[in-house]
Amino acid sequence: MRRLAAASLLLLLGLQPAVAQPRTPACTAPAGPLQASICGDAALRAADARLRAAERAAAASTARPATLSTRAEAWQRRLEAGETNATPPRPFTRDELLDEYRERTAQLDDLVRQDRSIRRLEVQRCPDGRRDCPPNPVFARPAALERSCLGTALRNCRVGAAGLVASEDRNTRILWQIQHGFTDSDGLRAGIVLMAEARGGWRLVGWSFEGVTFNPPHLVESDAGLLVHAEGRTGGSGNGNADLFYRLTPQGWSELESESWRAALPARLPAGLGAWQGVEYDAESLSARTPLWREQDGNCCPSGGTARIDFRLEGRSLVLAAVSLDSVARAQQPAVETCPAERATYRFAGEGDFTAELRREGPPPGAESDLVLRLRSAASSRDYWFRFTQSQGYGTQYVLPIAAPSASTAEDGHSDLEVENDALGLMAFHGVQADLSILETPPRSGMPAPRHLFLPGIGQALWYGQVPGAPSTPRESLRPGFWTLSACR
Repeated sequence: MRRLAAASLLLLLGLQPAVAQPRTPACTAPAGPLQASICGDAALRAADARLRAAERAAAASTARPATLSTRAEAWQRRLEAGETNATPPRPFTRDELLDEYRERTAQLDDLVRQDRSIRRLEVQRCPDGRRDCPPNPVFARPAALERSCLGTALRNCRVGAAGLVASEDRNTRILWQIQHGFTDSDGLRAGIVLMAEARGGWRLVGWSFEGVTFNPPHLVESDAGLLVHAEGRTGGSGNGNADLFYRLTPQGWSELESESWRAALPARLPAGLGAWQGVEYDAESLSARTPLWREQDGNCCPSGGTARIDFRLEGRSLVLAAVSLDSVARAQQPAVETCPAERATYRFAGEGDFTAELRREGPPPGAESDLVLRLRSAASSRDYWFRFTQSQGYGTQYVLPIAAPSASTAEDGHSDLEVENDALGLMAFHGVQADLSILETPPRSGMPAPRHLFLPGIGQALWYGQVPGAPSTPRESLRPGFWTLSACR
C-alpha cells in the first residue's frame, strides 16, 4: 500500500507543470566587433540595454532627429575604435566601456528631460480644467514670452531676448526666445526655442540648450529653399558650433544636421593645417568660413590663413562640397619633391573642388604625349579624361576628351569623344614651371612633372556641357585658376 501511495505521489509530481525560468532579454548591442564581448558580459549587456532605451526615449522627444542619429553613429564608431590616443592604439577595457556607456546614457537622459520640458507647450488644459487633454502640436502664443522662460531645461533661467522674424513675403513667421541659466551637469548654458506660425496658433520647430551663446535666428532664401538658421557657440577653448538649421518642406520644418561634414574636412586641407574651432556659417550661400591653425599655433592665434567651405544638401545633412583656400593657406602646402610626370597629382587652387592626375594608361594616345589627363570632380563624383595635342609650329597645346580607359584600351587604344568645333578653344593647356615659365610641349613619361597646370577655359566648357559627360543639373563649377602639384603617387 505504501509503495502504491509513493508511486502515485511520484506520478502526480511528474504531472506538475515545470516552473518557467525567467527568459534572458535579447542582447541589444548592434552587430560589429564589440557585439560578442558586450553580449557575453552581464554588466555590459545591461549597460547597452539602458543606452538603447535612452536612445528610444530621445528619438521620441527630440526636435533634432538628424543630429541625434549622426551623434549615435559617431559614438558607436568611437566605441569600436577604442583608445586611439594610446601608443599603440588599443581597444577600450571593460571598465572603460562601462564608463563610456554611463556617460552617453546620462547625456541622453539630460536631453530627454530638456526636450520633454519644451514639449509641455503641446499639452494643454482641457475645457473642464481638471486634466490635461491629449497633446496638440498647435498651441496659443506663449504668454509673457519676453519675460518667462519656456520649459524648465535651465535652472535660474532668465529670458535674454525674444522676438519674431519673418520671411520677405511675410508668409512665414518664426517666434523665438533666447534663455540664459545653468544645468547641474554642464554649468552655464544658453538656450533657444523656435516656433513657427501655424493655422490656429504656433507650432514648435526646434530648440537647443547646448550653447553658451545664441543669436536671434534669421530666415533666408537659398538654393535649397527657405531655411531658418540660429547661430550658436559652445564654451571652452574650442569655441565650437551650436548652430541650428531647419528647412521648410511640404511636410513642415525639417532639421538639417551640420556635424558630419567635419569628418571630410581634414583630407581637403593642406598637411599641417586644421580647423580647430567653430566656423562662421552663411546660410544664404550654404557656405562657411574658418581660420586655419598650424600645428604650432595656440588656440587663440591661428596663422594658417582662411578656408571657405561650400556645402550641398543631401537628405537631412549639410555635406562638404568644396574647400577654397586663401593665398596664405595655399602657401602652407608642403612642396612636393621632383616627381615623374606620370605619377603627378594636382590640387585646384581656386574655387571648385577638383583634382587632376597625369597618368600612363595603355598605349600612347598621340604623338605629342604618352600620358592622359584625368580631372576628378568631388561635387559630382565624375571623372573627365583627356589626351594631349599641339598645333604645328609655334602652336598652342590642347587637351581633347577621350573615353575613360578600360580593359580594352591596351589592345584597342584610346577613343576620342566627339566635341563641337567651337569647344576646342576652351581646352587650351599650359604646363607651368615653378618660376612660372611655360613648358613648350605637353608632359611625357619620365619628365619632371610641371609644378602647375593651367587650363583657363575648361571650367566654361564644363559649365556649358561642351565636355562629354558633364551634367546639366547641377552644373560643374570651376573658375579659372592654377592646379598645383600636391602629391606624387
